[in-house]
Amino acid sequence: MKSLTHFLPRVRRHGHMLSYLCTTAFLGVLMSSGSTFPFAVSSVSAQTPAAEKPSIPKADVKWSQCGWGGGGFYYAAAFHPTKPGTIYLAGDVAGVYKSTDSGVNFRMVNKGLVDYGVFSLAVDPSSPETVYAATENGLCKSTDGGESWVTLPETSRKQLRITGEKGKSIRCVAVDPKDSNTVYAGSPGGKLFKTTDGGQTWKPSYTKDISADTSGMWRVQFGKINGAFFGGWWTPFKFPDGITGADTVGVGFEFQGDGSTVQDSFLMLKTSTGLTYRSKNLKEIYKGTEKQDIILRAEDFALDPDLVKKDPEKAKTLPQTPDWATVNRFDYAVSGPLPDNAVVAKFGKFFFAVTKTPDGQTGTADKPIAVKVIDMGEKKPMASYGNIRFGDPVGGPIYTVAVSTKNTSQVAAATADSGLILSTDKGATWTALKTPPKASSVAWDPLDANTLYATFFTDGVMKSTDLGKTWTALSAGLNPKLTARDIAISPTNPKDMCLIGVVGWGGYFYYSNDGGTTWTGSNSVMTDHTADPTLMLAGKDGLTPLSAPTNVVINPNNPKQIYQSANWRPCLSDDFGKTWTEKVRGADISCITDIRFHKGNTYVTAMDEGTLMSPDDGKTWKQLWPISYKADFSGHNWRIAIIDDGSSVERIISTVSPWDNSPNKVAISEDGGNSYNPSMAGLPTYVPRANTMWGQGYARALAVDPANPKVVYMGIDGDVSPGQNGGGIFKSENGGYSWKQLASQPTSRRMYYGLAVDPTDSKRLFWGACGDNGGVHRSDDGGQTWKRVFSNDAWIFNLEVGGDGTIYACGKELWRSTDHGATWKAITKFNNGQTVMGFAVHPKDPNNIWITSVVWSGNAIGGIYKTTDGGANWTEITGDCPIVRPLVLRYNDTTGDLWAAGPGMFKVKQ
Repeated sequence: MKSLTHFLPRVRRHGHMLSYLCTTAFLGVLMSSGSTFPFAVSSVSAQTPAAEKPSIPKADVKWSQCGWGGGGFYYAAAFHPTKPGTIYLAGDVAGVYKSTDSGVNFRMVNKGLVDYGVFSLAVDPSSPETVYAATENGLCKSTDGGESWVTLPETSRKQLRITGEKGKSIRCVAVDPKDSNTVYAGSPGGKLFKTTDGGQTWKPSYTKDISADTSGMWRVQFGKINGAFFGGWWTPFKFPDGITGADTVGVGFEFQGDGSTVQDSFLMLKTSTGLTYRSKNLKEIYKGTEKQDIILRAEDFALDPDLVKKDPEKAKTLPQTPDWATVNRFDYAVSGPLPDNAVVAKFGKFFFAVTKTPDGQTGTADKPIAVKVIDMGEKKPMASYGNIRFGDPVGGPIYTVAVSTKNTSQVAAATADSGLILSTDKGATWTALKTPPKASSVAWDPLDANTLYATFFTDGVMKSTDLGKTWTALSAGLNPKLTARDIAISPTNPKDMCLIGVVGWGGYFYYSNDGGTTWTGSNSVMTDHTADPTLMLAGKDGLTPLSAPTNVVINPNNPKQIYQSANWRPCLSDDFGKTWTEKVRGADISCITDIRFHKGNTYVTAMDEGTLMSPDDGKTWKQLWPISYKADFSGHNWRIAIIDDGSSVERIISTVSPWDNSPNKVAISEDGGNSYNPSMAGLPTYVPRANTMWGQGYARALAVDPANPKVVYMGIDGDVSPGQNGGGIFKSENGGYSWKQLASQPTSRRMYYGLAVDPTDSKRLFWGACGDNGGVHRSDDGGQTWKRVFSNDAWIFNLEVGGDGTIYACGKELWRSTDHGATWKAITKFNNGQTVMGFAVHPKDPNNIWITSVVWSGNAIGGIYKTTDGGANWTEITGDCPIVRPLVLRYNDTTGDLWAAGPGMFKVKQ
């Protein structure tokens, strides 16, 4: 049930990573800027000019892990072939873990890893310290047992796309058992690659033969390329010479749909006067599968809805429909369930429909003449963004690759659209076998080169004893609704084999001791609530059902030992699958969103896992809520406040966004977390979606009035939309039990963590916003009115106010104001294209400041920095922290520890 990485962040949702930052309601800044880069800069006074990038010294800092294991989605596992007890594990947000004691303890091994989303692992049988990790941004290789990694050339997503990706990779890398230099790698993009020099160079070994489009039109696939819920392109052009606006009745384009249904599709027109017009929703045109001309007239366009909403009075004075002669750019976009569903469209000529041409041709308003401005079959767009692919179709993912140990010339692969494919000449040629069309995994009999086993998702499990010519179904004992995912064969006794699959979220493990003729299920896991303190009430008598297993691997040193990567609770069996024990200690996959310290306790909130507390500085943890699954409550917890009103027991408040699209709410405890009450009184009964960071409004901001702890403010991103008052800032005067939306709101409600109360004046509030009208907004009257006081950086992801009233705003740099926002100074000059995100200032010495600099992607790029002179000089203190881009920093003044968190949680004495 899980999931941070493509930031465009990855939002966790039931194990799914949604890689989008922007709203599906048409992408505010993206559509207006034509760029997916989220840091559009607008003008403001009182700034510090950019300087050359300085050289920042690095300190050798040793961090210690202080989180827990479990509670996330683990996608890959592998045993070391010669070292008993060594297991590698990988997950969707925190990279690779390693255990040397059969899973009793894991630790992160991410040094040099290019991306923290890892979806396949492979160990070289003949060079056992060599490990491959298929990450979302390329294939990484370690030659020291995972202790350090390098990214192999040309494997990135933008190059050959030799990557591991969620839902598209199972065992996508295989090393020749007798030749370490020969490696096969399946791509989510439909190709199988081979290297004979250990990964330094790659050549395609297999590509599905798909006929190219010969229509002369431009093929565009919206969806199923990445996790974004939108995709689009834009291109400039020149209005045709000799044509006037008065002669123009509309704009048109040649189009061919694929018969599918989309949620929203719009053509945006940009003009030389700086205005934008949006067409009516074009979703119906995709239902037609024949080539057609789409003509849009003036009445089919309206002034940019964002402009109308933000400044309705100004909008009334502007032309409500386009002046055709000023139109100089097309923007075309689609939104909807694109991570799971693809829509294919073909575009030809874009034209203006006119009644008169320079060469004397005439038409009518009903039958205009087309004057071409762009031919998409000849000229491609200037830029694209989101979930989109251009050009000829490609084959489906190569889920699994396997090399026979008995005859290494034989290689088999499980594909998404050709079933099993087989090569008997080391990948020089391939044959599609007569199998179901969608295969998930394949495994060779270790003693018989003619026998192989394969899984075919809902088509079950099959066996061939004649090198794939004929197949026999192996279904006795299996759940008939099973979606089979992975199969493993014992290296010493091929009659012993095991199988995993799912029915919905339910996980299924089966073992067979007769070569698959019969199967026995074993689907309960003994939980380890010390290592994984989440969902304490899941299961009965310490047992809980297996959930969504992803890999099953057999220990070559001890074939009775099996490990499963899975959702929430990876597990180990020492009796060939008869019994299972959760083994996840130290494999921290949590996405921490907040940390607070109070009276010796440490409190954290996390995506998916709720709110937890440690009484001993991170040695052990207790989940406060939810301790069992609750449909309208389980989900993401964002921020936490510990309110000390002088009583003996703390009041705890955390903000909650449930998985099931239920409205945002808060959890409140009056007894230190022993019990809690959810409340949403006065909060929106809907989920805002207009102009949000991640497609819907999340309750990511929380601030308590230091002068009156019963006064609490909450921030939810999202603009007003028809029938809904949107998100924004909400106020509670009774400790969070009921709320009122402030009547006056900042001009941007799109935010991340940016909400604070000035401790020197409770009426002074600050709001950090992103995108259009982004920056810092201030209220001097408790939220009755707002003024934008900082706009040099339009993407302020985090904002805090120190005890002396100093404001710190985190954007492209760290900005500071000591006069309540009247003037600002950048106290970092990194100029590195990253975002300052995590922030902490020493409560007794404001010259001591810590920050993190991060990228909003899965890439393992970023750092942790410290200044002791108020920002004049910085030192990088990332040291050996296995996650180099934490999103949260907190300083514990009682213990002198700096905590860094995001994926995982770590601390260091400061």
